[in-house]
Amino acid sequence: MALHSRLVAVLGAVILTSWAKPAFPQATTTQAQLNGVVRDQSGGAVAKASITLREVDTNSTYTTTSNSDGLYTFAIVPPGRYELTAEFSGFGKYTQTGIVLSVAQIATIDITLKVAQPGEKVVVTSETPVIEPNRTEISQVVDTEQINALPISGRLFTDFALLSPNVSVGHTSAQSPFTDPNVIRISFGGQRDLNNAVTVDGADNILAANGSQRATPSQEAVSEFRVVNNGFGAEYGRALGGIVNIVTKSGTNELHGSVYDYLQNSATNARSLLTLSGFNTLRQNQFGGTLGGPIQKDRTFFFANYEGQRRAQSPTYPGLLFAPVDASVAPFLPAGVVTNLDAINAVKQDMGIPAENLSVLKIGDLDNALVKIDHQLNKDNHVTLRYSILDARNLNVMVGETLDGGGIGLPSAGRNGLARDQALAGTWNSQITSTLVNSFLNGLAAITASSASRGSLTSTFPTSSLSATISAPSSATTKAACNSQTRFRGSKASIMRNLVWTRTMSAILSSGRDLRLLETFFQASMTC
Repeated sequence: MALHSRLVAVLGAVILTSWAKPAFPQATTTQAQLNGVVRDQSGGAVAKASITLREVDTNSTYTTTSNSDGLYTFAIVPPGRYELTAEFSGFGKYTQTGIVLSVAQIATIDITLKVAQPGEKVVVTSETPVIEPNRTEISQVVDTEQINALPISGRLFTDFALLSPNVSVGHTSAQSPFTDPNVIRISFGGQRDLNNAVTVDGADNILAANGSQRATPSQEAVSEFRVVNNGFGAEYGRALGGIVNIVTKSGTNELHGSVYDYLQNSATNARSLLTLSGFNTLRQNQFGGTLGGPIQKDRTFFFANYEGQRRAQSPTYPGLLFAPVDASVAPFLPAGVVTNLDAINAVKQDMGIPAENLSVLKIGDLDNALVKIDHQLNKDNHVTLRYSILDARNLNVMVGETLDGGGIGLPSAGRNGLARDQALAGTWNSQITSTLVNSFLNGLAAITASSASRGSLTSTFPTSSLSATISAPSSATTKAACNSQTRFRGSKASIMRNLVWTRTMSAILSSGRDLRLLETFFQASMTC
C-alpha cells in the first residue's frame, strides 16, 4: 500500500491592542478600590483630612487626604483585611476595623468625624460588608473560605464558577490536540467557552491560538476570584462571554504552611452507572504543600506552593461495544464474531493490525508550582513578582469518550500529550500624589505542547506507517497504528498601565488604561 504523509507547519502571530476609558473605572481588574466622603457631625465636608488604610496581615499602609469635597480614594490596593483611620485637627481620631476588600471590588465607606473631647477617639468595629453603589455588573466573589470548605472532586477551584447563575460546563469533547483535561472550560449564557477572559493576578491567561484557558494555579495557591457574568465595564475588554479574575495568595507577617494529600480510588468511590464490569479502576493521588511568611517583617513577603497529581482510570466504554453485531452484516463476518468489538478486531486482524487492548488506563499526571514575592519599597510604592509552572502528562486521551462526528474512541485511536506552561508576572503600584495613582503590570508566558498517537510521542517526528479507520455503526471508531504527531509552541508578552486621577464628586475618577498584548505561536503536524 502506498504510503502518504505530509508535513504542515503554521506560524501565526496575534497582536491585540485595546484602549478604554470607563466613566467610573476599576483601577485594575484584580485589585480593590476604597472611596468615601469625610464629613463632620453636621454633614459638612471635611477637606484635607489625613486618611490611612492599613493591611492587617502585612502591616502595609496606604495614605491619602480628602479633597475640597471631602472625597478620599484608595484606587489600587490588594484584596485583604484592612483598618481605616482618619484624623483632622480639632476632631477626634476615627478608626474602623473589620474591613474586608475583595478582588475587583469598588467599595464605599463614608467617615463622620466628631469634635474632639479630651482623650476621646471613635472606634468602629464591624464585619458588615462595605457597599458598592457604583457597581453595575452581575458578578460573584468566591473567597478563600469557600474555596477551602466546599468539597469538589479533582480540586479544580474554577469548578466554583459553576455556582454563579447562568454558568455551565462548556463543550469539552472536541478532538483538539491541545485541549487540557486539567482545566475546566465554562460557558456564560450559552456562549462558546472560547469567548471568555481569564486573568491571574491581572495578567492575561488566555491562549489566543485557540481561545482556551491556560494553566491556572492549584487550589491551595488561590486566595479568591471573581466571576463576572455580564454588564462588565470596558476595563475588562476582549470578552464576549464572561470574566474570571483570579488572585493568588501572598505571604504575611506570620509564617504559615500546610501539607496535604487527597486520595480517590475505586475501592472507596461510588461506581458510576455507566461503568461496565471489569472497567472500574480508579487511582488518584493529589499531594502538595504551601509555605508563606515574611522575608523582612512589614516589608518583604513570600509564598510558595507545589502540587502534584497522579491519576489512572479505566475508560468508560459503552455497552453497545459488546452488543451483538447487526444481523444484516453478520453473514459477511468470519465465524466466531459475536459482538461489535469482535467485528472490529476481525477486520483489523485481516489487515495485519493488532487487536484492541481495552485494559489500558487513562493517565493524568501533573506537577504544578508557584512562587510569589511581595515587597513594599516605601509607603508609596509596592511591587509583586510571581512565577508559575505546570507540567502535564496525559496518556490515552479521548479513549472511551465521544468523538466529534460520532463514535466512541477505542485505545488505538487515543492520543498522548505532554505540556509545559510557564508564566511570569510583575506589578508595580505607585501613589504619585494623593489624587494620582499609577499601576504597571508586565506579564510573560510560554507554553510548549506535544500530542501524538499512542506510542508515538518522541523527541522527533516518527516515520509514518499504515493508516486505516475502522468503525462499527453507532458504536466505536478506531485507527490503525498511524504515527501522527503535532507540536505547539506559544509565547506571550503583555504590558498594562493604569493611571487613575481622583477629581471631584461629580466625576469621582478618571482613568486611562493601556493594554498591549503580543502573542506568537508555532504549530507543526505530521499525519499519515
